[in-house]
Amino acid sequence: MVRLREGFDREFAALMEKLPPWVRKEVEPHGAKLEEIAMDLGAPLAYTVDGAPRFSEREITKEDLSFVLHRVGGFKENNRAGIEGTLHRVSRIQSALGEMTGITIRVGKFVEGVAEPLRPYLLESGGSLLVVGPPRTGKTTLLRDIVRILAERWGPRVVVVDTSNEIGGDGLTAHPGIRPARRMQVPDPPSRNQGRIIYQAIANHSPEVVVVDEIGYNEDVQECLTASRRGVRVVATAHGERLLDALENPALHPVLGEPDLREGRRRTRPSFGMALQVVAKGRYLVYPDLAQALDDLLQGREPEGVELSV
Repeated sequence: MVRLREGFDREFAALMEKLPPWVRKEVEPHGAKLEEIAMDLGAPLAYTVDGAPRFSEREITKEDLSFVLHRVGGFKENNRAGIEGTLHRVSRIQSALGEMTGITIRVGKFVEGVAEPLRPYLLESGGSLLVVGPPRTGKTTLLRDIVRILAERWGPRVVVVDTSNEIGGDGLTAHPGIRPARRMQVPDPPSRNQGRIIYQAIANHSPEVVVVDEIGYNEDVQECLTASRRGVRVVATAHGERLLDALENPALHPVLGEPDLREGRRRTRPSFGMALQVVAKGRYLVYPDLAQALDDLLQGREPEGVELSV
């Protein structure tokens, strides 16, 4: 059964407190169906409800943007901010002169059950898992529920490397939904530090599983390779519409067996035993044998996957 984890109402109320009163009045009635809010200077308020865009007649002003800025307490170097104790993400847009011109708010939700169809693959196969999917298909929501399932078996030996606090939420204490898994936060700028924190997780905390969101930057891919060679399972996400997109991303080649796209072969075994393609929210395509799926793609064949849904 798929359901919102208890506590969403409190977290949603915390988000509403950060919004200008008129914006809050516009979006609050949609509750858990609200997905995203876009506030662009001089443009109508835009927000997404159940995948459908909506617009208000009133336009965003500098005062509206300043209201949110002061309520969230500033932004990090990567132009993101969180709300302590919640999974919400607030991101800003700046002009060439550094002036704030827009804000995007993603409404974070811990949805239990979205990963249940994957339970046999997560607990019985014993292999690392690469999750591929485009934005807005629920990759991070899925990843949180994967952590929940893994933590049922391995508890604190599941370590989450939380790049932007999207998996475990903002603040010093991780969101209760991922406990008893442990969470290691990544300092700014994340792109230069994620690999270092993955290394520390492996070297210092004896994990059974390391969970990472959005690999493909600098040293993080190499550290995922190191983890697999040390017998540590890795669950990681990467951007892409399909598995083929990951194969054609040179940054991911070290963990995909160093494929040679022109010769149609790979030089080594991939670091991940399985792959999961997120087709849409609640719809997945599992490749239980990633090595075979990669070989099929390199030879111009469509790999066979297992379709799952919730």
